[in-house]
Amino acid sequence: MKGTVLIVEDQPNFREGLKFMISQSRSWTVIGEAETGEEGWQKTLELKPDLILMDIHMPVMNGIELAERIHAHGLDTLFIIITGFQDFQYAQSAIRYGAMDFLLKPCSDEDISRILGSASKRLQVKRKNQQTAREHLLRSILLKYQMNQELTSQFLHMFEDSRLWLVTITDYFPEGKPYGADDLYVLQYGIYNIVQELALGEDAAAKLLILKEDQFILSVSSGLDSTCWREHAELAVREYLGIGIESILLGPSSDINKLVSAYSSYNEQLVQPARTPQAADRTSKHQAVEAVKNEIMSLIISGDLHALHDYFEKIGGQAALLQLTDGKILVINHALALNQISEVLGLFPPQNKPSDSLLQTVDLLPGSAELRSWFKAACQDFETRLDRWKQQANPYVNSIQQAIDYIEEHYLDSELSIKQVAENIHLNPSYLSTLFKKETGETFTGYVTRLKLQKAQVLLRNTDLKISEICQTVGFDDSTYFSSVFKKHFQVSPSEFRQQH
Repeated sequence: MKGTVLIVEDQPNFREGLKFMISQSRSWTVIGEAETGEEGWQKTLELKPDLILMDIHMPVMNGIELAERIHAHGLDTLFIIITGFQDFQYAQSAIRYGAMDFLLKPCSDEDISRILGSASKRLQVKRKNQQTAREHLLRSILLKYQMNQELTSQFLHMFEDSRLWLVTITDYFPEGKPYGADDLYVLQYGIYNIVQELALGEDAAAKLLILKEDQFILSVSSGLDSTCWREHAELAVREYLGIGIESILLGPSSDINKLVSAYSSYNEQLVQPARTPQAADRTSKHQAVEAVKNEIMSLIISGDLHALHDYFEKIGGQAALLQLTDGKILVINHALALNQISEVLGLFPPQNKPSDSLLQTVDLLPGSAELRSWFKAACQDFETRLDRWKQQANPYVNSIQQAIDYIEEHYLDSELSIKQVAENIHLNPSYLSTLFKKETGETFTGYVTRLKLQKAQVLLRNTDLKISEICQTVGFDDSTYFSSVFKKHFQVSPSEFRQQH
């Protein structure tokens, strides 16, 4: 899906040249143009472009003022400043308002192609992060992992003016099809692509999100023709994959209680929900472990490690509140399920975690506090092994790369922290801190500092800004400290670096 571009430029010839260059791109399409900053602002609100190319010098409202307004309203829009060399005194303001790059006049075709390529990569990361965030919010609310005012506000913002459909796979393994458990990811990917393509044909703003391994949520912003879309989707999935799906309208995104109620009602009619293993379930241990295993596998297949961590935390808390014997039964059922999943996925050799040893270990735990601590350690070990397996199984699912991408977008945020990054990529902060140091060889703070210094190098090479101004532009409060850190990293002072380059 191509990214959309709004050009805000008062020189007609230059604007036409940009339009032509963008028309040659496979990644971008121009959806609007404006001659003044004020017109650009109105079209930004109307068209909601992915990227804005804006000149600094324009009548009515200049590019910096437009950038400031975009920043002040919290719009998540990429923008590139078009400028002449003499305008670089505006660089610090542009960077602080979120400009991702500068396009220096006069510019060549190569310059425009390079900057569009960079913006395309940034947009892909942004879309992926938004998809992950939306899916996490859906699971937190519809599956009732978490529900609080902050999540509710985020949900209403991200799904503003939308209607939500539930798409359910009625049978992943129909008769006559040689599908097995190993085909689950491929089948899910195939269904996702078919339904998404058909939905986009009806509504350009449609988004399909993975809720569980057998359920998707389709978000639409317009009155989608339910009869036409449902028939086409069901026929296409049946024809290409031999799998049955059905769809129901949950309701408008503005009514969260109605969404939760509609989702719960549908699932109650579809199948009796799996029970949490309790004392009354002692005679059906196999069924209890299977129910737990299915619940955990749903979270693993969905790819939301943060929701998985929340699930483990919830079970640990429940176990601690039960009578010790009942708490041990709950923990044992989950531990056995984790072992079975680990064996299926190859997270460790089966002989490393024999069931008899596990039962004996849990049985010897003297109290609820020790039980909860043991279960927490077991779950952390499982999460670590699972994350490594996911990175090996799919090189595109890389937690550290997601963290780096997020840092590069937010390094100027004075409140940026490992906790903030972890929340946005759905990992535990302590785990991310350890993994980040192991994979990059740097601490989180060290990496952010180095990134700021590299941005300072760019400004030292290409602008006449004072060193004190560059210091503030890249997020340092004290110029003396900035110069000291710069020299420690590059063995030359900022002034010496500028002279050499």
